[in-house]
Amino acid sequence: MINKQKKEKKMKKVKVQEVKSGNAVVQTFGGLLIAVGILDFALSWGGTNITAFLGPLSQFTPMAFGLIGAAMLSVGKEQEE
Repeated sequence: MINKQKKEKKMKKVKVQEVKSGNAVVQTFGGLLIAVGILDFALSWGGTNITAFLGPLSQFTPMAFGLIGAAMLSVGKEQEE
């Protein structure tokens, strides 16, 4: 019995670091929407309307793309915390 106690080793305490990862897909898609909003604004400023199929609503699409993209970026960052 004494030999058994001498042979047993004590367990070491280990620090565990929790890995937090946000939703990268949501953040990537949000960034792409912001880029499309900037592209839409720049092209419409130059005279090319890429969202002409929406009719008079197409003048608001750069803002919509940007706002939706920003919302998706913030949701992705909140999931990291």
